[in-house]
Amino acid sequence: MNEKEVKQQEQTKAIEATELADRVQISELLSRFCSVIDDKCINVETMAVAFTPDGRFVAPNGAAVVGPEAIAADRIKSFSRFRATHHVTSDHIIDFDGDTARLRANMTAMHLWSDEESDPRSLQTHFVAGGVFEAVAVRDADGWRFSELKPRITWRTGAGISAVAKFHKK
Repeated sequence: MNEKEVKQQEQTKAIEATELADRVQISELLSRFCSVIDDKCINVETMAVAFTPDGRFVAPNGAAVVGPEAIAADRIKSFSRFRATHHVTSDHIIDFDGDTARLRANMTAMHLWSDEESDPRSLQTHFVAGGVFEAVAVRDADGWRFSELKPRITWRTGAGISAVAKFHKK
């Protein structure tokens, strides 16, 4: 290999390493968002780390909220009805266009209703939802953050599923 080919190979490796690091950061961004929900640590600061100042969260029912403060308030309200949740993501597909990335990740989430929403003595107070997270992430001076995050639910099951309809009627 001549000197030019060696330099070209080194540049290619550097680009690949950067892209791999970006993929890890974006994947971790989604994992951290889910862990904040599951650990009940939702607040403006955690949402400001996850979202751009004008970032949008589009709920499964289509309602959109904009900005970390509004997203935090919306997620706190939404998840206050659950005693516990557990989100699992997999198969992260990330496509880059400069400092913008599109993410698609499969998602399964268990939801256990709080005592106020169901009979606390019943073991039939949960449901599981499955679907896809779709997101747009942008790189800024602080790293990658979501400009949009949208969970698209494709199925739900479980004994506590009837409470979903009850909750949406409130």
